Amino acid sequence: MLKRAKSPRKWRANHCHYLASQLSEALMFAAITTDMVVPSSILGAITGEQIEPFLRLSLEDASLKLPSKDRAPLNTATVKHNAQFLGQLFGLMPQMQPVVEFLIVINANAGLRELTELLIDDDFDVLERMLQAKTTLDLEVILSQLAVFERYQLIAEATLDAPYRLLFPSVLVSILVSQKLTSAVDFLAPMLSKSPVAQFSLSQFEHVNTDLLANYLAAITQKPSVGVNILLYGKAGTGKTELARTLAKTIKRNLLEVQSQQLIESQYRNDNIAKATSIRLAHLNLLQGLLAHSNDSLLLVDECEALFVQADEQYSKEQLMQALEQNPVPAIWITNHVGLLEPSFIRRFKLVMEVPVPDEPFAYAINEHLLTPLKVSQDYHLLLAEKPNVTPAMVGNAAHVAMTLKLKGAKAEVLIDEVIDATLEACGEEAPPPKYQGELAFDSNMVNFKGGDDAASMTTDDMLASINHAVKQAMPIRVMLSGPPGTGKTAWVHHLAETHGFELMHIKCSDVLSKYVGDSEQNIARLFREAHRQQKLMLIDEVDSLLSKRDSAQALHEVQLVNELLSQLECNTLPVFAATNALASIDSAVMRRFDFKLVCDYLTSDQRQALYRQVLGIKRLTHEEVSTLNTLNQLTPGDFAILARRQRFEPKRDHRATALALLTTENNRKQGQPRIGFIR
Repeated sequence: MLKRAKSPRKWRANHCHYLASQLSEALMFAAITTDMVVPSSILGAITGEQIEPFLRLSLEDASLKLPSKDRAPLNTATVKHNAQFLGQLFGLMPQMQPVVEFLIVINANAGLRELTELLIDDDFDVLERMLQAKTTLDLEVILSQLAVFERYQLIAEATLDAPYRLLFPSVLVSILVSQKLTSAVDFLAPMLSKSPVAQFSLSQFEHVNTDLLANYLAAITQKPSVGVNILLYGKAGTGKTELARTLAKTIKRNLLEVQSQQLIESQYRNDNIAKATSIRLAHLNLLQGLLAHSNDSLLLVDECEALFVQADEQYSKEQLMQALEQNPVPAIWITNHVGLLEPSFIRRFKLVMEVPVPDEPFAYAINEHLLTPLKVSQDYHLLLAEKPNVTPAMVGNAAHVAMTLKLKGAKAEVLIDEVIDATLEACGEEAPPPKYQGELAFDSNMVNFKGGDDAASMTTDDMLASINHAVKQAMPIRVMLSGPPGTGKTAWVHHLAETHGFELMHIKCSDVLSKYVGDSEQNIARLFREAHRQQKLMLIDEVDSLLSKRDSAQALHEVQLVNELLSQLECNTLPVFAATNALASIDSAVMRRFDFKLVCDYLTSDQRQALYRQVLGIKRLTHEEVSTLNTLNQLTPGDFAILARRQRFEPKRDHRATALALLTTENNRKQGQPRIGFIR
């Protein structure tokens, strides 16, 4: 006679040993074949008790090993309560409670799962017979009721012949066997987390149209509405999530952040089970369905681009569009990669808004609580807020490293800069350049301006006066600057911006050009939007790299880039300057878009002599110096800047003795090169 072990082996209340034993007994009773044997290891897992190892028991003997007393009645009551609750939550027939109870227990107890698989291998319909007996429902009805769990991909398939396809995500199982659920939010807890309290006010997000966002959400949430979705996009770390939290606080809604990735990672899958993105969409639909009657909730779906990229691969576009058009709970969607969303999806959002890199006031405010403990200087705090491309997340990470290393003051400042620069470089972005500072103090008298093809209609002085007036009045003037390198094109535009209180957006071709088709055009549009929003004067350097003649373009995207820039120039509302060393290669249609064309030519003889005296700090030139300078007719202010740098690096040396030789070398470098910048 078999002896029941008196000491527990691996008994755990959350393994539902008593309910698993009852269901195992019902399965054995429903089995047609009587010559099957059950390994003692399976019985041990079912009961949680020590069973003599390596035994193989008949069904009758195995049933005798099952406990008759419930050692965890509270656990049993919890599971039965939750089985009834899930039935009501998903709208199942009351008779389905035993089936839902079986689903919970087979997920919680590996022994019951192994026994079910063992019996099905020998008696294919045994589980069907057992559940039909408990529910008095036909098989088709049971399967149709189970289909709701498959639709939301809580199980892989509504079937009774493959127990492994009835597995819930483990985090859900843990809740179902440990706490009595009383609301949809309780059940959805593994998929949701209540968002932390917002740290800012809407007034601090001056770089975003928060009035529109807040007013719309406040109005639309006053009554039941479907299809309310807002898309926030922008670079990583720009504060999109914090903005969503602030919006929720403003309209007095609970912001629930979707955490379905935890469910995806906890669910056993193989090639026959849906991919993670498909599961995420199903879980999102589940959230919407179960929270439909919640009047105080707002959903936040972060990193949403993966859902859209997988459309038509893991599910149809129609399914995703339906999710956007019929969701009863308002949702804010966030992405760092809006370019991955097809226009047909973007059009489904009620509001679409970019969250750019914060402007200086917001960057200063959001960085304050990060930098204050590090005791950095006020000047450094201001300087960090001025840096473009630096997001709050980058500052937060750098501050964390400094805090961990217990650095303060100047040492913390050095480390923060180092960490931020390394992050920018890894992201393929340039570290913020220092503020433009020419080697020589700018002097407009040292720039040899010449009128381009406008020279016949107005003098160069008149053109300069008109440009100066237009910039002062913030008029949408467009100026093309051409001429050899170093002649002062960039320095003059910086001088104009500083004189009239403009911040200058200095755009290089590397800021625009991308190896991905279509990205360059998007970069152009983004830069013009940023300049308009922040009221910046624009300087597009090396513009010939962007605006080559369309009839010589090698690919369609090159033509599209020219067209995009032309379109942006037409619509721009602020001054735009473009600079080039290769004017002849620029498309003629582009040239017509510019109001003025100015040439910055090589220095005149008088300018060369004046700069020579200024840089060397002398009053009179020797006959040799005058004679030599008169022959060096391809010198630029940039060449004299080289001489000035030499003096700064070697202050004790007599640079006058070598100045003519240096300038002659720089002049001769340009010999034989065609004159650049004249419009013919």
